Amino acid sequence: MARTLPHDSFATRLAAIRRAEYGAFGETVVRYGIMLVAIAVLALNMEGHHALAWGVLYALLESGLAVLLVRSGTGHAQLRYMAALTVYGFSGLCFMSMPLYLLAADFSPSLSFTGAVGLVGLALYTLQRPYRELGLVVVDCCMIAVLALALVLILIPRLQSGLEIFTVGFMALAVLGYYIGSQISGWKLQTELRAARQRTAAAEKARTLSQFVGGVAHEFNNDLTVILGNLDLFETLENPDDRAAAIRESRTAAARAAQTVRHLLATSGRTRLMPSDLPLNSALFDLGEALTDVLKSDMTVEVVPPADSLVVRVDSYALRASVMQLGLNAQEATSGSGQFRIRAERRATAGDLDPPPDTSPPYVALILEDDGPGVSDEALALLAEPFYSTKPPNEGRGLGLSAVAGFTRQSGGGLKLEHGAGGGLRVVLFLAEARDNDI
Repeated sequence: MARTLPHDSFATRLAAIRRAEYGAFGETVVRYGIMLVAIAVLALNMEGHHALAWGVLYALLESGLAVLLVRSGTGHAQLRYMAALTVYGFSGLCFMSMPLYLLAADFSPSLSFTGAVGLVGLALYTLQRPYRELGLVVVDCCMIAVLALALVLILIPRLQSGLEIFTVGFMALAVLGYYIGSQISGWKLQTELRAARQRTAAAEKARTLSQFVGGVAHEFNNDLTVILGNLDLFETLENPDDRAAAIRESRTAAARAAQTVRHLLATSGRTRLMPSDLPLNSALFDLGEALTDVLKSDMTVEVVPPADSLVVRVDSYALRASVMQLGLNAQEATSGSGQFRIRAERRATAGDLDPPPDTSPPYVALILEDDGPGVSDEALALLAEPFYSTKPPNEGRGLGLSAVAGFTRQSGGGLKLEHGAGGGLRVVLFLAEARDNDI
């Protein structure tokens, strides 16, 4: 029974062809720039309008291919895919026709050399692609087969013996076979690399899920153990003070469990937020005073006032809780004796923030940095994951940074972790700047 490829697979193939043809902007500009110069040079060196007619036809075919690939949002994906391969094949044949004509007509050594260079360039272009779509590989191999046959036919009238004909034919087949083998090997290698990346992504997803589920189970198990233990103890105690202490311990554990739920909601970006316009210049000093009260006396909190007047659209209570969490993290990283620096600035873009913010620029970057020992590059990429920690397994793990990241994403921004200038950890909170129509 024949297997029919789903609609989405052809859309994916179209996207692969688009990446193969126009994936590198610089290469695309250079390629078409060389073509324009070559057409101009040929027009100056050849009689008649053959070069211009060839250039116009090639440009029309390339334009048609671009329309099929770039404007691929409408229409049937399978039909667009087949049409794109057809136009691509005719465009390649059109390109080959001029170099073959230059070699066959034997105008001059310079034009013959130009034709040879054009054919070599075509082969190199089809071989060096970083993306190899199967349909393109098949069409490329067919084009090179036509090219090899055309070269043999051009040379046959100039050959004097059967041995020379055999030599030319054998070399053409050998080069064609090597080309096809290279194309297939490259396509297989790319397919295997893509499969390896998918396996790695699946393994990473499974690891993250396992870490998340294990962390949630551990947190709730600890709290439930305290609650159930104190309730059992309550039934056996007779002293009213002891029974009241057991109830307090149970309530404290229940509050911790509720806090874990709130952190889970923040991590998933489902916290109930009440955003408002917050003048950051004054809010920074309030946050600095609050941190000074919360952190140990050996911790120094430095607040750098922003150069501009900055107003962010954010839930002030959630922002305060996030900054407190980051301050406590810095205190732990510096063993209770270090510096925690807070500053803010306006940024035109969010850089390479992943995932990108939901709001449009500009943004306000709230930068918090400690002078602790910092973390490795590997740990830096994982710090914002739920229940990930650089601490030993027997020490506490939680949802601190992941909850902060979830809050910033839900607020239309994001969180970025960097190595600090002094070797510590730098946390950048991208926040949406308040617009006039938000006020």
